[in-house]
Amino acid sequence: MIFWGINALNHGSSLAVFKDGELQSLSLCSEDELDSSVITEALYHGYPNRVFWYEKPLLKKLRQLYAGQYLTALDMSVLPKRYLNRIKLSKIPITYTPHHASHAAAGYYTSPFDHCATVVIDAIGEFQSATIWNCSRGKMKKVWSRSYPNSLGIFYSAFTQLIGFTPIKDEYLLQEISDQGNANKYYFVVKKYMNDLLSMPKNLHKGVVDWPFAINGLQDKRDIAAAVQLVFEEQIALVMEKARQLTGSDSLIYMGGCAMNSKCNIKEMSKWKYTWSLANPGDSSSSIGAVLYHVKQKVFDFKQNPVNHMEIKI
Repeated sequence: MIFWGINALNHGSSLAVFKDGELQSLSLCSEDELDSSVITEALYHGYPNRVFWYEKPLLKKLRQLYAGQYLTALDMSVLPKRYLNRIKLSKIPITYTPHHASHAAAGYYTSPFDHCATVVIDAIGEFQSATIWNCSRGKMKKVWSRSYPNSLGIFYSAFTQLIGFTPIKDEYLLQEISDQGNANKYYFVVKKYMNDLLSMPKNLHKGVVDWPFAINGLQDKRDIAAAVQLVFEEQIALVMEKARQLTGSDSLIYMGGCAMNSKCNIKEMSKWKYTWSLANPGDSSSSIGAVLYHVKQKVFDFKQNPVNHMEIKI
């Protein structure tokens, strides 16, 4: 049996090819749609028996309607079935996977752990923005979640935009300049945008539209970035502690776009005995998880690139 896991029509795309339970290849594309050469190369392994999609498109469109993104929600050209038709795979049956389940499965089923806490934090999937999974004996159980508009990823991206960078692209720049800032200057102002455990009093999906101070020069941007980074780290610490409490495990798998914040990871990963992630913990690896979530099969011999965003301890 040949299974394809696909992540596409989002920020970048990827294709994972499984044959008889073994991962044959993982191809990443910077464009929203898979490059034709990637599809041609994948077909060398044979025609797929089934495609596993990395999210549930209709649930995502429901959230877009809820968020007031009416034009996006009503755009049916981005439905996976229509996309598969465009790449001449219309007759292949398709199975949809919850977005955060794809993230979590990509981490758990490629890890050497039997029992572990799996934490997924990103901007947004369909509705969920943060989840904790108790993974044990080859099975995954979601034990905690936060949903839109309460999102640490949206929080970080909104402030990335506020200080002049491109959201969903330049978050690493906010992290970089936070080193030169004074977190105390704006900490209590930034803190008002994120209360308790991933609880946001304001929806920042359209950005920080009510910032009360003028931003005059690079140092102001650095100081804002430092405060945002500190609040981000405080929230990650709370989620990680919740994961430890709910799972009783000292092994952690960390996935989702927020897992790329290496500055925070240096502090948090030291608190766990064993840790695991993938080189691309965001949507790029969701094509792997989209398949593994359903087949529930460990891929121990998965050859991944070096993980630079956190220390792997196994």
